Amino acid sequence: MTYNFFILSLLFLIPGILIYILRRDLREVIHVMALCSIPFAFTERFFYPSYWEPVFLFDLADKIGFGIEDLLFVIGLSAFTSTTYAFFFGVGYCMINKFSLLSVIFKGLTVLGSAFLLIVLVALLNIEMIYGSFGIMLGISCFIFMARKDLLIPSLIGGILSTTVYSSLCLCLNALVPGVFKLTWHTDQFLNIFILGIPLEELIYGFAAGMIATAFYPYAFSKRFDKI
Repeated sequence: MTYNFFILSLLFLIPGILIYILRRDLREVIHVMALCSIPFAFTERFFYPSYWEPVFLFDLADKIGFGIEDLLFVIGLSAFTSTTYAFFFGVGYCMINKFSLLSVIFKGLTVLGSAFLLIVLVALLNIEMIYGSFGIMLGISCFIFMARKDLLIPSLIGGILSTTVYSSLCLCLNALVPGVFKLTWHTDQFLNIFILGIPLEELIYGFAAGMIATAFYPYAFSKRFDKI
């Protein structure tokens, strides 16, 4: 059980795989979100080893700044955070405007570009990235809501559902590796608040990820949620 991050990453793949199998109409969403999430795997250097210090496969985090686990984690996270609302409420997507590839590219790059600029800013200001990530995800979500007020409620619900799934997976990890959060996470240097044995930062992260992921796809592709 040395490679606890690898175990966590595998656990995070499970919800997305189940949704992928059960809802064919959500596969495009998972494909898009998985692709868009990959660059965020490279931000591990801002979390390791200050926020946490897991052992990586082949010691890749020490060698190149991120690991195989990061790629699996962000893909799994993006898959279920972007689809939990649609999956649990039995809704799909419909176009609100004529499809425009240029519009999709512009909106997508605006959101992703803004996120990475803000990551750089947080790093330059020497703010702990775990806290900076909350502000970045919630801030960009608010930007999307200004343009698309109809996405606010689904995103809030998506955030709550994602937190529920996220915490359930963390509980599974804690059952497989007892005490993992106190052994691997540097909680004493942060809030040091636990809910059901899970660091509060992780639950906030799950909520913020759920909000932005629920809103991003329909915003970028000019779609709205609708009954299937």
